[in-house]
Amino acid sequence: MSSRYELGDVILDKLSRTFQISPDDFAALKAALGRDYFKVLIATILSQNTNEKNTFKAIKKLEESIGIKPHLLASVDENYLEEAISPAGLQSTKSKAIKEAAKLIVERYDGDITNLLKKGEKRVREELGKIRGIGDKTIDVLLANYGYPIVAIDTHVRRVARRLGLTHAKTYMAIREDLEKVFRPEKRLTAHLLLILLGRNICKAKRPACLECPLKDICEYYNSLKAKH
Repeated sequence: MSSRYELGDVILDKLSRTFQISPDDFAALKAALGRDYFKVLIATILSQNTNEKNTFKAIKKLEESIGIKPHLLASVDENYLEEAISPAGLQSTKSKAIKEAAKLIVERYDGDITNLLKKGEKRVREELGKIRGIGDKTIDVLLANYGYPIVAIDTHVRRVARRLGLTHAKTYMAIREDLEKVFRPEKRLTAHLLLILLGRNICKAKRPACLECPLKDICEYYNSLKAKH
């Protein structure tokens, strides 16, 4: 490839011809379009280990029963919060993470998460990373939707990237670093979203539909299968 990001450009061009990114498919993106970055964080916590349909259900129920604002969630009864987010599952763990995050924003950042986000990636990671139930992926989705040039790595992105041969790394940060060598800084959120769509719809964990994949001609996994036959 003649350009550092040429492979990434080819991947995104092919994927964008196959998939359309819609905020109705991504709860965090929908919140980000409304510039509600605290809601981005809550949506990402709720999305852990569940599908987007359940995430949207939990967000709707939470909005209607309590509201998604730091001062409301910092003081809410935890049992009531668990019930409100029950459509997303794992409500005991998620409710604790949500309450702790809300308290952090209220007590240290005047109830405005952008006051934290403006401090830089390192500070955001240090602060939110202390909270059980908020890991690197959740933090990176928040940062990416705020505008940081980051490729957040979820299960779909990890699986697709490995099959394509974009990374063979095992740790979260090593995978992220490999993908950020492939995709231009201004295209990294788009890459994250398109790789998820590919993983959800074609490059599934079991029985990937390789023949339908727009990237099969540059896919290490598909070409290895062809070589065996």
